[in-house]
Formats: sequence, C-alpha cells, structure tokens
Amino acid sequence: MSAANSFPCLNSNNSIGTRQPIETREVLFERSKIQKLNEFSTSNRKSAYALELNVKSFIEKFGINHVGFLTLTFKDHVTDAKEAQRRFNSLRTNFLKKHYPNYIRVIERTKSGRIHYHLIVATKEDIRRGLNFQEIAKRNYQSANLSIRMHWQRLRNNLDKYGFGRAELLPVKTNSKGLARYVAKYIGKHINNRQECDKGVRLCQTSIDKRAFWKVATSHFSFLSKGSAEWRRKLALWVDWLNQYLAYRHGQDFKPITVDDYGERLKQELCPQWAFKNREVIKNIDFVLRTHGTF
Repeated sequence: MSAANSFPCLNSNNSIGTRQPIETREVLFERSKIQKLNEFSTSNRKSAYALELNVKSFIEKFGINHVGFLTLTFKDHVTDAKEAQRRFNSLRTNFLKKHYPNYIRVIERTKSGRIHYHLIVATKEDIRRGLNFQEIAKRNYQSANLSIRMHWQRLRNNLDKYGFGRAELLPVKTNSKGLARYVAKYIGKHINNRQECDKGVRLCQTSIDKRAFWKVATSHFSFLSKGSAEWRRKLALWVDWLNQYLAYRHGQDFKPITVDDYGERLKQELCPQWAFKNREVIKNIDFVLRTHGTF
C-alpha cells in the first residue's frame, strides 16, 4: 500500500496547497445568465423543426437545380444584431425582393461575435447543371455554368451598397432532407454564441409573400409532452374561468372564447402578452379555483 493510500488525509487540501478563487455572487449570477442564454430552449427547437420542414418543402417546390445556398458576410466587423438586421432589411427591400423574392434566412453569430446570414434562395435559372462540386471545393470554378456566374456578378456589383462584403452562392449539393438538417444546425451554432443583445432577434425569417405555398410550418405549435399537456389543461380551466368573468362584465352580448379563437380573442380582451402576464395564475389555476371558486 502506498503512503498516499495509507493516509486519507492526504487526499484533502492543506494550507499550502493551491487554493481555488472564491467566486462572488455577481460572478455566479453572470455565469448563470450566460448559461440560460445559450440553452437550446423549446422555442429554439420549434424554430429548428419548422425550418427543416420549410427548407424541405422549398426545394421540392422549386426543384434542386433552382435552389442556391447563399452566405452573406459584412464588409466590417458587425456584432450588433440590430445593425445587422437594419442592413438586411435594406437589402431585402431593394435587392432580394427583385432578384430572390423567395428565400429562407437564418442568422449565425460566430465565436468571434461577428454576425453572418445564411439563406436558401430560389432562382429562375438552372444554377446547378454541369457543376463539379469536388472541383468547387478545390476553388476551381471552371465547371460553373453561365447562369450561376451571372448571379455571382450581380451579387458582387450590389452587396456593398447595403453594407455587405463577401458573399458565396452555390447550388444545393445534397437532397432536400440533408440540406434541411444542415441549415437547421446554424440555429444551434447561433444559440451557443448568443449574447445578451440577441434577445428578441428572430433566428429565422422567410420572404413575405402570401402566395408562398412552400411555407408549411411555423414555430407556433406545441410539442406533445406531459408538461405541455398539463399546461393545456390548466389553460383550458383558466379560459373557462375567464369566460365567466367576461360574461359577468359584458353581459349577454359576450361571445365565449373557444379553443379555435382563444389566441386572437385573448389579445383583444387582454393584451398581446396575455400568456406571459398571466402565466403564474394559469400555473396555479387549480389553487385559484379551490380558494376563490367561480364567478
């Protein structure tokens, strides 16, 4: 038996050992904030799932030869999400709307803090025909056809007007399912590097077009789980309780809120943030009904 194993006290710290710095409450609080900021929340998972469905539908709608993967970077070191969005809005209004009216956009904050945009865009021309992806990976672009070269030139001639720098547009190499998963990963990358100022920034954005039948999903849905089922049960009790109150307040003219219209009706009757402002009451509705009863 070794000396170290003979004396258990040797496993403990002594007065001359290396002491770990004591973290203050402020340091622990800041670390907790960062950890929460970089958590892949239910909302983020919904966005990623909706993105996968929409990318798949997008490629099936336009055809793989007419879809490009466009990466946009800024010519300067942009780290402010609001400034990045301001420039993108200008690009969208003055350039994308004309040349790429159908797109899906994802934001990515890199480890350095710099912001990039990744887009799936539809093109009228076949930009994939004849392209040798292996040669492209070696930066040999001789196999690129005239159509995609036209797009490259147009991007070079216009992006700097809106504060953007280098852009890369390439055809889709894989199938729709593979690309959908590849693009959705950028949400995870962004979440891992997200900063406090990124709160409220939309991770994904699609072109504004009511005729865009390829949009098959939004992030406004609920995953099926015990927690979500319990929330829906309590929400139903709360809405029923609220209906009694509103009927008492408005009289016979009041039309009850139902499962089909509760989203819009609650915005009208209460406020757009009704779920956030009433979440504690909804969570404790069983207790409320036991102690206060119905109206």
